[in-house]
Amino acid sequence: MAQLRGGDGVFGIGTADAQHPADPLVAQQPRPHVQCLGPLRFHWYALGKGDERYRNLPVEITLGPDLARPLHDVWTLLETHGERLDRIYRQQAGVSADVVEGGKALRLTIPLAERGALVQLLIRPKEVRFFVVRDGDVFAIDAPADRIDQAVYLLLAEMAAGS
Repeated sequence: MAQLRGGDGVFGIGTADAQHPADPLVAQQPRPHVQCLGPLRFHWYALGKGDERYRNLPVEITLGPDLARPLHDVWTLLETHGERLDRIYRQQAGVSADVVEGGKALRLTIPLAERGALVQLLIRPKEVRFFVVRDGDVFAIDAPADRIDQAVYLLLAEMAAGS
């Protein structure tokens, strides 16, 4: 569990022993942590570091649009760089990310203390590019992209030394 962000694991245990409802196309939720559809039954649990046993995890089904749809094409990027992006988010104030290039790339924006200045990363499947923006002027920066958090902090240290 120590490797999991947030320290909790979520588990769905599926069986095919549900009672057959009158309408097999209508899902049922007999208990807050149980979902049934036709013969399928899913029990949802969480297990956290230090927990002695699984705990029931209440779930809700909400019909509507797929709010994560804009992230589908960049999901591999998020998985590849997730731990390092999470570190940047936790350590820097005001970081934001958005999906760009028609859903094929992720842009990370890190505001700097200097007014009108920021660092941007353009994360694509086969490359990460770094930019510094100052008062609307954009400068491309060479930085190692295998560890993007390390590259960001080296860039920030270099900028601090030169100011």
